Amino acid sequence: MKIISTTFLVLFLTLSAKTQSYNIPTTPVLRHLYNTKNEISSIRYTDKSISFPINLGLQKAKIRLIKNKNGLFAVVDGTGKVFKATNLNDSTVTFTRIDSTEYYGNNFNAIYYSNNGIIYSFGGYGFWNKNGQLIHFTPGSEWTIDKINKRYTTECWFYTYQPEKSKIYYLEYPWKEEATYDGIDKTSVIEFNTLKKENTYLGKLNDKLKIHWLFFDIDVPSLNGIIFYYERDILLLDFSKNKVYKLVNNQVKDELIAKAGSEPQTTFEDAGKIYYTLTNDPTLRSLKLTMSDFKEEPYPIYISENNNKVLIIISIILIIIIISSIIIYKKRTKSNLPTTSEKEESYSLDLNSNEFNSIEINLISNLIEKSNMDSHLTLDELNTYLGIKRKAIEIQKRVRAEAINRINHKFNVNFNVETTFIERTRSAEDRRYFNYIISKDNAKIYLKKVNNG
Repeated sequence: MKIISTTFLVLFLTLSAKTQSYNIPTTPVLRHLYNTKNEISSIRYTDKSISFPINLGLQKAKIRLIKNKNGLFAVVDGTGKVFKATNLNDSTVTFTRIDSTEYYGNNFNAIYYSNNGIIYSFGGYGFWNKNGQLIHFTPGSEWTIDKINKRYTTECWFYTYQPEKSKIYYLEYPWKEEATYDGIDKTSVIEFNTLKKENTYLGKLNDKLKIHWLFFDIDVPSLNGIIFYYERDILLLDFSKNKVYKLVNNQVKDELIAKAGSEPQTTFEDAGKIYYTLTNDPTLRSLKLTMSDFKEEPYPIYISENNNKVLIIISIILIIIIISSIIIYKKRTKSNLPTTSEKEESYSLDLNSNEFNSIEINLISNLIEKSNMDSHLTLDELNTYLGIKRKAIEIQKRVRAEAINRINHKFNVNFNVETTFIERTRSAEDRRYFNYIISKDNAKIYLKKVNNG
């Protein structure tokens, strides 16, 4: 009897999960996506257009939208939950759960895409680990893992999906494994063939393109690439040709970024037009772009790495020079380390200035870069940036507190806000220690002013 009751309970819970529905307030974005007959390659920044009453921990779950030939779908990021839009009326869209997957939580910020009506989740982050796994969803069932030739750490921070070419181009950012500190120190460009399920390393991202934080990006398959706001310009990257283009049509540029404090939110392309909403404005706007609106830039997206003997010889020579320079530098600095009084004096001299000095700017840039990749700065790394790694513990504490307080004060003065710019959170590995981050909202405020001069 106990076995029968348990079986009935499991069956009941499974059926309940499958029939779970939410009536979500409709928006111009949801209405368009529900009604269009076209497949959408990728839909960006959907958190401004849709929200489910689902929490993951203390935070609202992030919803990712997918539109393919089978309809409009919503995936709860970091879980296996899949909902399908089953009804639309004047005020709401009904989303009904169609999976029976249990939460597993290792694919936050994955790349979601659809191929031949099948939904895929590619890569992501979870359980202190970045992964490059590919899984697909079978309607009415669960997610199944697919075999790929080689895994790279894969997240949705910057990618373009080209369905007609069956290619996804994405960036693998520098990272370190939190347990072993193994990882990579360069930004790589990767091509993924969605039919063969094969990754191919294309090369190192050009140093002219330091893509760490985006105000917006729009995947534009009709132009074979992705457009995004970059250092006061809007660029188009065509990975298949390894070419960079700059938007020279100022009318289009003004439509996208003219209003201060406003930027594109939910973005996608449909039938050759790009669609977007603006900050605090749910109106769905559209415009048409062609290659005549762009001018080619004189540098590539990435630098190919091949087996040319000359390049190998040059690389070896450079490595020798770098190693020699490091050895010489260490020998010099070892005998010329500043004393405690010198370090304290250098900080005290800056107390009357509200301008960020070079050490502070470098520290802020690295904090934003790490926070952008859901990482953080450790206590040891912070000490290194401040030049106090070899100082006594009490001196380290005092200088750290002084530096962070000064940076936070300068941020509030320069940007006319009242907030904590550099925040500290307790380490999940050891509660005795703190990690340091800058929130995405504060990073946006800082970068927008820096980029705009």
